[in-house]
Amino acid sequence: MKKHFFFVAIASIGLLFTACKTMQIDKPTESYLPSNLAPALSELPLPVELDVKKLEVAVNKKLTGLIYDGTKIANKDLSVKIWKAQNFTFSIHNNVIEYRIPLKIWTNFTWKVQKFGLTLGDHYEATGSIALTYKTTISIDKNWKLVAKTSGSGYEWLQTPKINAIGVTVPVTPVANLALTQCDKLITDEIDKLLSQSIDLKKYVNSAWTEVQKPRQVSAENDLWLRVTPKDVYVSPFTTTGNKLNLAVALYAQIESFMGAQPGANATVALPDFKYVNHPAQQLNLNVGADVTFAKISEIAKKQLQNKTFNEGGKTITITDLSIFGSGGKAVFVADVVGSFKGRIYFTGNMVYDPEKIAVAITNPEFSVKTSNALVKSASWLLHGMILKKITPYLTYPINDTLEKMKADANKMLGNYTIMEGVALQGKMNSLTVTDLTLVPGAARVQANVKGSVAVKVQDLKF
Repeated sequence: MKKHFFFVAIASIGLLFTACKTMQIDKPTESYLPSNLAPALSELPLPVELDVKKLEVAVNKKLTGLIYDGTKIANKDLSVKIWKAQNFTFSIHNNVIEYRIPLKIWTNFTWKVQKFGLTLGDHYEATGSIALTYKTTISIDKNWKLVAKTSGSGYEWLQTPKINAIGVTVPVTPVANLALTQCDKLITDEIDKLLSQSIDLKKYVNSAWTEVQKPRQVSAENDLWLRVTPKDVYVSPFTTTGNKLNLAVALYAQIESFMGAQPGANATVALPDFKYVNHPAQQLNLNVGADVTFAKISEIAKKQLQNKTFNEGGKTITITDLSIFGSGGKAVFVADVVGSFKGRIYFTGNMVYDPEKIAVAITNPEFSVKTSNALVKSASWLLHGMILKKITPYLTYPINDTLEKMKADANKMLGNYTIMEGVALQGKMNSLTVTDLTLVPGAARVQANVKGSVAVKVQDLKF
């Protein structure tokens, strides 16, 4: 009887010792797979706006006062002077600018009549006002020069020339034709010169093309950088918005996002010849990322799991601490537990994005290989029980705030991002879609695709 009691006591002490002993299990190797934000091909509109009202002001400054003064015209006793009567006014439709040019005309001519075999005549003066109309068609040549072609399109008398001499009629049609003939070249040359020489379109496009290639930080908090490598440049048909002539240029480019250190600049690509396409630029397409740190995820998980007890077939464990790291593309959870089993256990799972919950979640949880081997010998009940599945739901981490921050950062970037003086990135994000989730040192990286309307905008052209 005493011998039997002795063996029972020894067994009980052994079980007690085993229960109190802290199991030492080797930690899985921490490692991470390469994580890159995939480059995205996109079109960046480069709308160069030509303010027709500014052009109107420039032409009015250039052409003032007396525009034409001619005598003995066509070897006839005819003199004509032409002044600017009022400011010229411009209107626009697509690539055609229309002008209305009011002029004051003075003419001095000889009136003669044959009567009673005699030639009678005298010199007369007459004044009137006329409005000439012109049209300018604009195109772009292969050297990025604006080619302007202006031609007259008619006239209307605002005040027909009159004199008070009875029986004397002013030759209205010849005078009008003369005004058109003498002013056409002067006015059309000046308009074409202002358009083609005062607007250095190649300078603006080339500056934007070059500057956009420099890597730029767009989010200091997420340490997010952009690098743009333009491939081609397109020109589309002109469009009109109000008094603005839109020169529809677009850069077709590869846009890369980087998180962390500033990326190196690629070799600068020279501005190529443009390609003419009959469609407007498409929306921006950009891949971005934001890191949710393991510390943040474990902090939320600990609030729910720390000191929480789980039961399984009469056995219990209580979690006292929790942390996370990555190994071979999977998340590794480090849990310190006490109870029927005491020690540090490691379990892994696939960390994925759950679109329904808008959260980082864990799928396919399982104990690490070395944890499984240890539990087979000391706590198989834990290995084969449901406790691991009971823990997993508490490891979900909501990232709605993270996505909202990504949207805000994207809109901030697109809102008015200055590339260089006079050239800015402007636009608005239309959609953000989570595309992937990868593990990087210290964090789960949420990757998303951003689409939006954006333009590299030349803010002002000088005349």
